[in-house]
Amino acid sequence: MITTNQKFYDFHNGYNFVTFGLIELDVANEKVIVAISDLGKIIVTDYYLLEDKNGDLYFEYGVDYEKIYIKDFEN
Repeated sequence: MITTNQKFYDFHNGYNFVTFGLIELDVANEKVIVAISDLGKIIVTDYYLLEDKNGDLYFEYGVDYEKIYIKDFEN
């Protein structure tokens, strides 16, 4: 299990920015835990980690299953 040190990613969903805070990345169990701030609401949830053909890890977010890549998170 890998605990991260305050990594964030701002994603624009077409209407507003959604901020993801990476809390825990567990590659062995293919799971990521993130805090999501969207329109003033904050939730903490987990997602299954997926891997694309290039070997980059991501999870799918929202009704359109947008790919949120782990490599895009910054300190």
